[in-house]
Amino acid sequence: MIKEAVVETIQQVEQAISNGADRIELCDNLSVGGTTPSIGMIEIATEICHTNEVEIAVMIRPRGGNFVYNLYDFEIMQRDMKAIKQLNVDYFVFGCLTEDNVLNEWQMKTLNNLASPVPSVCHMAFDEIHLHGQIKALHQLIDIGFVRLLTHGGPSGTDIFDNLNQLGKLVVNTGGRIEIMPGGGLNKDNLQDLISSFPFQEVHGTRIV
Repeated sequence: MIKEAVVETIQQVEQAISNGADRIELCDNLSVGGTTPSIGMIEIATEICHTNEVEIAVMIRPRGGNFVYNLYDFEIMQRDMKAIKQLNVDYFVFGCLTEDNVLNEWQMKTLNNLASPVPSVCHMAFDEIHLHGQIKALHQLIDIGFVRLLTHGGPSGTDIFDNLNQLGKLVVNTGGRIEIMPGGGLNKDNLQDLISSFPFQEVHGTRIV
């Protein structure tokens, strides 16, 4: 099982690795759910991770708030991604929605194409999509070429253990073509309870290790 630790400082990178993290998701501003970290931070964190044979995923998000991005927001995301691609990161993490809270397929395709050959991960913007539309969105992500979906299985204020049915439904609908990675409220103390309920292969959290 891969444990992905969410961090925003170099000290947290080192601590997560020493505690057994298999992958780091690097963000800035976790108080607003994470934004794109600085180039210097990414460069140093990537060096530390790869020296320790740990993967690193980098958040591409220009601001806090919703996941509906205007022309300038989207241009910032593209320019950040172009610069970060030079730093040998392992994954890009992002999520774009329309004003109707459905997947913004054009923006997601554009960023995925720009990221290539670095694999793309969709983050918890997905959880803003209405439950009835999530299976369609999941298949859109698969068709675009995303390798992983980070999801809470329900709205952010809910208990992840109350969302196991939806998480399981997502896994069943992947056909093995995308990894479902649960996150939000998971930690090293309740992780085994989750795995006992459903054998997820990857898990995510700020206190996962």
